[in-house]
Amino acid sequence: MRLLSAVFAMLLLAGCQTDSGSNTVSVAPPPDARALILAAKGSLWKDPESIKSASITAPRRHMGMMWHVCVRSNAKNSFGGYAGEKDMLIGLYDDSRPPSILMADAAGYCDFPHEEFAELNGDFRPPAPAAKTGKRG
Repeated sequence: MRLLSAVFAMLLLAGCQTDSGSNTVSVAPPPDARALILAAKGSLWKDPESIKSASITAPRRHMGMMWHVCVRSNAKNSFGGYAGEKDMLIGLYDDSRPPSILMADAAGYCDFPHEEFAELNGDFRPPAPAAKTGKRG
């Protein structure tokens, strides 16, 4: 089973293309990965309110069929305990399909630069709008 997972992951990542040094132009722009994942987080994680330490990679094109990102987070598992930080490979599609998990434990396949994805964390609260001072100038 591990061999099958490794072969699948190699095939999946073999078709990745990045913008560095490439003359290929993608037809569709990258999707708004953050918004798509936030909208689908209830179907991607067992306990989305427990997510902490979330980070995300930039979307990467896969064989012209779809995009994918890696999301690293620590969330509760089926037993209610934190599982430790895990990398999840998530597929993003050009049509209206919601994001899907391509690999639930993508350790070693998500060695791309990550940036903080605080709004995915279960305890995230958007900053309060700035208070109006009432002074007139």
